[in-house]
Amino acid sequence: MPEAHGQRYAHAVRAAQDSDAGDVPDVLIVGAGPAGCAAAIVLSQCGRRVLLIDRPAGARHALAESIPPSARRILSVLGMKDAADAAGFQPWLGNTVWWGGADPRVETFATGEAGHQVERARFDALLRGAAAEAGVTLRSGFVSDVTIPSLDQSRSGEPDVNGVSATIEADGHSSRVTARIVLDCSGRAGVIARRGLRVTETSHHTVALVGVWRAGPPWPAAQHGHTLVASHADGWAWSVPTTRDTRYVTVMVDPERSHLTRGASALGVYRAELQKVAPFSRWLDGATLVDGPWGADASLYGTHHHAGPGYLLVGDAGAFIDPLSSFGVKKALASGWMAAVTANTVLTTPSMRDAAVEFYERRERAVIRSFHSQTARYAAEAVGDGAHPFWPARLAVAPPDADAGDADEIDTTLLARDPDVLAALGDLRQRPQIQLRLGDRARIGLRSAIRGHQIVMDDHLFLPAWPEGVRYLRNIDLLLLLRLAPGCRDVSELYDACLRAHPGVALPDFLGALATLVARGGLQHEI
Repeated sequence: MPEAHGQRYAHAVRAAQDSDAGDVPDVLIVGAGPAGCAAAIVLSQCGRRVLLIDRPAGARHALAESIPPSARRILSVLGMKDAADAAGFQPWLGNTVWWGGADPRVETFATGEAGHQVERARFDALLRGAAAEAGVTLRSGFVSDVTIPSLDQSRSGEPDVNGVSATIEADGHSSRVTARIVLDCSGRAGVIARRGLRVTETSHHTVALVGVWRAGPPWPAAQHGHTLVASHADGWAWSVPTTRDTRYVTVMVDPERSHLTRGASALGVYRAELQKVAPFSRWLDGATLVDGPWGADASLYGTHHHAGPGYLLVGDAGAFIDPLSSFGVKKALASGWMAAVTANTVLTTPSMRDAAVEFYERRERAVIRSFHSQTARYAAEAVGDGAHPFWPARLAVAPPDADAGDADEIDTTLLARDPDVLAALGDLRQRPQIQLRLGDRARIGLRSAIRGHQIVMDDHLFLPAWPEGVRYLRNIDLLLLLRLAPGCRDVSELYDACLRAHPGVALPDFLGALATLVARGGLQHEI
């Protein structure tokens, strides 16, 4: 991490461990990865006293992951964009994909956009430094014996939800801390999640076998900065570059379904799996394995409840998404931000507690369903004729929480291919004039929404297609469109009116939102 962040982090940890006294924190956060640090930073920005528990450094292997350009927005909110840019991470410029037997395809980001290819150990250290810089109190230790009244209550009686407590063990000593709310950001460990909340996907398991490779002959220049992804009959592989000549190469296997080399060493199994990935085996010829391989559980799980009185499950503590999405770090950062907003609302406006908890629950489930749907599409593309059981098992699985309410955020990637939306867009483009009004089945009503760092009750659009209500689509305020549309004679006039209300609205986003409103019945033509 940059020196200033590292010094501030070390000082914050020493100060917290050397002090036996201090104010009782508002929020206890267990786990100092992306989710925990993001939540801690935002809560500190809100003026909350935060105690962040960082598990002591051990012999854990560092992973490498891709952070998309779209994550730059949340990094800015956390005050980390400049620090991330200055850290010298390898830019993520796009993907090169060999999938389902199709011809290889190259996916690049828009001109001028790039993400980060990060070694998690370095990136997480940067996050902890930013948390210390924000005034978060950090302690190193293991958390045990967490008491949450709403989970520990007997079957009868109303729980006391005024506080939580936990034991922190470090350097052979233990101490008891109390707080008003606890955030479980401990990932797969699930310090709170494993107390009867976790739902494990039992139909299949996935193990990631990881190795670090250094180039012999230079790797193709066209692949510099690209994440490489390839499928084969009974698994898939991906590679993240952390420098021009260093790549983390991971093979994803199912211990029960993949044709693994039985009786071989871990290295033998890893090399045998790589031989199945023809695009990788070619460019790894002449490269040197400099670390690994090691294994990591990558099996899916969810939760019965993401939140309740006194606690929130954040990031991977609540649910683990398939690495196929390549959005794990972004999901964790966004989940941490959302958890911070929820916790701040509960602490600021206790009367909003139930609405805030329900909002967080709904949002987390919506995000997870979206990633599950995306993964299912990739699995369908990889199946092919006479497919090995590896892929059908993943294609058939529904999210553990598939019976939750409708998504709070619309999957715009699906809308872009929706025939009704495309037809509405084509019709709007052909009309020299428009005369739009509120749809017959549209209703405006109150529902929870985020304003600043709090959850409030605000107007939303309710339709048969959106029974849970929607307010924004690609950052376009749908209620603004509903208000402006009846007074505009053509699409250009309506777009100009939107620009006056909200400068910077992108034309494609505006057209997509307008076409979706017409297709779903939020707006309808008079003639």
